[in-house]
Amino acid sequence: MTVLAIDTYQSNADLIIACRDLGYIEGHVLDPTYGKGTFWKAWRPTVFVGSDIDPAKSFGPAHDFTDLPWDDGYFDTVVFDPPYKLNGTPDESIDHRYGVHQPTRWQDRWNLCLLGIAECARVSRKWLLVKCQDQVCSGKVRWQTVRFADFAESRGFELVDMLHYVAYRPQPEGRSQVHARRNHSTMLVLRRRGA
Repeated sequence: MTVLAIDTYQSNADLIIACRDLGYIEGHVLDPTYGKGTFWKAWRPTVFVGSDIDPAKSFGPAHDFTDLPWDDGYFDTVVFDPPYKLNGTPDESIDHRYGVHQPTRWQDRWNLCLLGIAECARVSRKWLLVKCQDQVCSGKVRWQTVRFADFAESRGFELVDMLHYVAYRPQPEGRSQVHARRNHSTMLVLRRRGA
């Protein structure tokens, strides 16, 4: 088995398998942003809760990821795919699953993600996996990988790995380019200190 830090995974499900193969997903697992279950199409843990704010999308009970009902450290692993897209024209066909089919300020989207990381960190005993992407927004690169990892570390975790999923969205027409386009998303792998 060889798992590369940067790879052209065919899907998020392949990214999850790579995390599993490295031992980053174990025990009782929660995905509080289950959505369409795309992370779990190729493999699902034996003891698994796939929650979503929309009851029709949950593989288990429906909950808001900013207010989870479980006790501290209830799950061994939490896999969190927050609505991290910060800007751009909303596209119902792609972006609805990220909850960004309606425009909002990037700061508000970031605060929502941080609230989710705090809550996911609270209910995780050992592993916290957070999907995100550094993005150009309002003329600056918004370093979500750095901000989200630092925030999780302030909640008692340490960054132990990053897996980068290569994917490309074309530059929107008519928009000038001032920074390198981000052609990958990142799975932050964090472990609770002392776990």
